[in-house]
Amino acid sequence: MIRPMTLAACAALLAASVQPAAAVEVTETVATAAAPAKVWGMIGKFDAIAAWLPGAESSPADKGDDIGSVRIITLKAPGSPTVTERLTANTGQSYSYTILKVDPKVLPVTDYTSTIGVAPAGSGSVITWRGSFHPAGGADDAAAAKAMSGVYRAGLDNIKALSER
Repeated sequence: MIRPMTLAACAALLAASVQPAAAVEVTETVATAAAPAKVWGMIGKFDAIAAWLPGAESSPADKGDDIGSVRIITLKAPGSPTVTERLTANTGQSYSYTILKVDPKVLPVTDYTSTIGVAPAGSGSVITWRGSFHPAGGADDAAAAKAMSGVYRAGLDNIKALSER
C-alpha cells in the first residue's frame, strides 16, 4: 500500500521537474544630451522603429499607436526576413510589445516581451530597452541574450547619435 505522504512527495517532485525554465532578461541603456521630448519624438511611434534601428528596412503598423496594433518589421537581409510584433502598452514615455512571429534563425527567441522608454536624466535623457524571453532554435540562454543585447545596443547607440545631431 502506498502511503499518502509518499504520494504527496512524488507529486511534488514531479511538479518541480516540469516547471518551465526561467526567462532570460536583457536590459540595455544609453544616456543622451537630447531632451526626453526629442527622443520620444524619434522613438515613440510604434511604426517608426525602421527610422532608428539599424538593419530594419520598414515597419508599418496596422493601427498606429493603438494597443493591439501589429507591426511587421522587414529587415535589410537576404530574403527580407520579417519580425511581427504587437503593441501591448503605451504610456506616452514608453511602450511595450510582444513578438508574435519570428524565424529563430533571425532572432533565437520565443515568448518575447519588451519595453522601450525614455526618462529625464540631468539636462538630457536616458533610454532603456529591456526584454524577457526564452531561447529558441537551439540557442542557449547566453546566445539568445547576446543576440538581443546586440539588437538593443545597435538601436540605442543609433538613437543617441541621431538625437544629438
